[in-house]
Amino acid sequence: MATTPELVKEMIYVLDVDGPLSTERRQFWQMTRATLEGPRVRASSVLPGIDWFTPVGDGYGHPHVRLPFRTDDGAIVLMEYRGIVHATDAFQRAVADDTPTKWEDQYMRMALTFSTDAAPYAWLTKSLFLARGRLLGAKKLEYEVFRIT
Repeated sequence: MATTPELVKEMIYVLDVDGPLSTERRQFWQMTRATLEGPRVRASSVLPGIDWFTPVGDGYGHPHVRLPFRTDDGAIVLMEYRGIVHATDAFQRAVADDTPTKWEDQYMRMALTFSTDAAPYAWLTKSLFLARGRLLGAKKLEYEVFRIT
């Protein structure tokens, strides 16, 4: 018998971004610094990541991010995610004023997957993760990351 999936909070993901470099169809953002902090993982970005962000109209867009991390015990973990962002009026004011938003001020939802060869972090490769995001400033973001059981 199938069970109803549950969300288990696993980590906080914080990142600093630079950009964008824009074309007609995309915005390219660089993830300059990022951390993962949770009871089972602590990691910092080891190289810059990239977001191939696709605006789709009406303030909505689709991020596509890839970012490598090194854990506090030296393992390499690659995080990749896609999602949906709605840059609401509150979001846009916060960007202009370089101020934080509340969780409910915008729609930022991501579906994350992880890849690693490190046995202590194999659990990351065996679940799908969902995240909700908010701004900490114009170019700093925070996500609460949940594992789907």
